[in-house]
Amino acid sequence: MVIDQWREILREYVVYGILFKAIAKDADTLNQIELKMSYRPMMDVVSVWAERKHHEYRREFSRLGGKIHLQEKQDRNIYFVLVTVRGMQHENVYSIEMLKAECQARLIDFFRNVRA
Repeated sequence: MVIDQWREILREYVVYGILFKAIAKDADTLNQIELKMSYRPMMDVVSVWAERKHHEYRREFSRLGGKIHLQEKQDRNIYFVLVTVRGMQHENVYSIEMLKAECQARLIDFFRNVRA
């Protein structure tokens, strides 16, 4: 195992967690607007996929000896995660703009892979 493999797994856990919550929130917002078509079923599929990935990464992080203690948005552009990995505590700080960009990239990848 690569020494810092847990960091990449944690990052994916955070990205997919933000993604599935954002999609659910956006779907609720769309429900409040009268549209010609309903996009809710499509958004539900994507949200469920992102939530599954989020839980997969959480299980993998736990398997590597990690425990997440705290996740919070700080200020307008910082996302803070406090974890313990194999007995050592780590503070992880992410740029919210970078996390949003990674969410968008995962979403694009999802739709590219779904094409028939």
